[in-house]
Amino acid sequence: MSNMKLREYSAELSRETLLNDATSIIDSIPSWHQGKTFYKSTGHVTYSKHSEINGDFWCSRQTELENIHLDRLRKCIIGTTETGFTHSDYEPRYVHEISKMEVANFKNYADGWSYTIHAEYSFGFPLSIRTFNELIHIYVDPNKQWALVVSVPIKDKLDPKTVLGKYVSVEELKWSDNKANWLVATTSTAGGNIPDWATKWSLAGALAKDVPNVIELLDKEEYFDTIDTIDTIDTIDTIERSE
Repeated sequence: MSNMKLREYSAELSRETLLNDATSIIDSIPSWHQGKTFYKSTGHVTYSKHSEINGDFWCSRQTELENIHLDRLRKCIIGTTETGFTHSDYEPRYVHEISKMEVANFKNYADGWSYTIHAEYSFGFPLSIRTFNELIHIYVDPNKQWALVVSVPIKDKLDPKTVLGKYVSVEELKWSDNKANWLVATTSTAGGNIPDWATKWSLAGALAKDVPNVIELLDKEEYFDTIDTIDTIDTIDTIERSE
């Protein structure tokens, strides 16, 4: 049973503990309640599920992606340790509600890296801007063709003009040849006057729309022409050689 919960975590959280809790979440998803299916008429059918864990409402979505720009997908979802090219730097390009993203405090490990973010989300008038301060841990195993991105809330700066939100997210990417399996599970609260029932009602759809948004991004030649020399997998090799 995972100990993950929608709460404030320490920025010094054990990386191994976080990995164990995140994989426990993933392992439990097959037993979750079946939710809506999205984009049935496309080649990227997306399945959602939901469950309650430690008193928090969780939602997941899973998509098998075929005949895609696999290297570009890995860049978007895994990212690198290079400023401007992390997982979180790519997010505003397909999560269009993100209006600000600051990445800092990089740390390297033999199996990946970590950093912190200060992000702001704009959901339009009359809602206030939401601030999210998160610790991001990236785990990558090129031999197993697998990566995991785990995000948990931490204490950090808050603009008094914004409302503090929180989310816990587990994002797994598996790949082989020109195929990938992209799985995301999350629990969140937008804070302020947005009731949790409204977040629950909209969460599956919000997660699902990332899929066509990422597919659209992968096809933007003019964008990737400038970054195709940056290799996510080479980042792990560089870290290992430096340790």
